[in-house]
Amino acid sequence: MARPHLLLVFCSALAAAPAGADTIVKAYNSYRGPPYIDGKSGLAPDLVRYVNRKLEGRYTLQLVSLQRRQLNQLMEASGGFDGVALFLSPAFIGDVPRKRFHWSPPFLDDSNVIVSRIDNPVLYHGAASLVGLRFAGIYGNRYPGIDEYAGKSLTRSNAPDAMSNLRKLAAGQADFTVMPLSAFRYLRRQMDREKLPLGQLHVGDKPFSQFGRHFVLARDAGALAAELDKIAAAMPCDRAWRRIALRYHFTVADADACR
Repeated sequence: MARPHLLLVFCSALAAAPAGADTIVKAYNSYRGPPYIDGKSGLAPDLVRYVNRKLEGRYTLQLVSLQRRQLNQLMEASGGFDGVALFLSPAFIGDVPRKRFHWSPPFLDDSNVIVSRIDNPVLYHGAASLVGLRFAGIYGNRYPGIDEYAGKSLTRSNAPDAMSNLRKLAAGQADFTVMPLSAFRYLRRQMDREKLPLGQLHVGDKPFSQFGRHFVLARDAGALAAELDKIAAAMPCDRAWRRIALRYHFTVADADACR
């Protein structure tokens, strides 16, 4: 006889899948803090719900949140990558030539900024700007332009999410962090709730890097890749997706560009 808790899990999974769904596909999200995961809501579950509506039962994405290093291990496994990774950019996983994986068109534009303390602002103009500083990163994340100097001309410590690194800055335990501008805008509300001194933080005037966020699949993903490519290409001008993106403080394409 099936165990009651296992039967409940199985029935819940069936209820979550639309009728007639052909294939359930794991959708991996390695951003475990706001705005991607915020309690029981967030951008990641909203994205999965949006995409599932567009897929109309041909496939069903099932959200799985995990640490970046766990996702890296899955994507680099000898048996190949089975599923779709969310929100990534080629530089984040060392695939700038885009030869290891299939990359959809970008469905979000974003940028990384350097956040430091107002009493010791980091004005970035190359690696020389970072000599002797303490960098607060996220476990498993790659930071081109910084990683090359970690342990040499700068020190790196890690935390599970961006909010933890803002707390480090506020406490004087780090000199700077690098984070998406969208995430910083969203986290200001949480900083207010925690009474962290937002006015003591300095956000760089110029982006440290600019990038798009994509769906990432195995190179031989075939029909699923074609489906997600089509969805991603239309998302920047889709009203429903634009509303979701703006809710989480992302910039969206100019309305004139969508006519």
